[in-house]
Amino acid sequence: MRLDEELMREAKSYAARHQRTFTSVLEDALRRLLKEEDMQQTSERIDVIVHTGSGLRVGVDLDDRTTWQPMLDAEDAERITGAAHADA
Repeated sequence: MRLDEELMREAKSYAARHQRTFTSVLEDALRRLLKEEDMQQTSERIDVIVHTGSGLRVGVDLDDRTTWQPMLDAEDAERITGAAHADA
């Protein structure tokens, strides 16, 4: 295995500062890289919906869930139903 010389020096220095072997540092780095890549592949995509404008919709009071929860439920149902129709 060939490594960039500067990278090897940095890794060896890190190992020495942390009283570890060079091999253990490389093994941990590879494990983290593989775990991170695996997590990225398995993570679910989340679509964030952004509304433009200023302020809240008319009639919405953030302190009163009954003024906004039905709207959210309706939007969720529409999104789910639309997604189901798009997949068909």
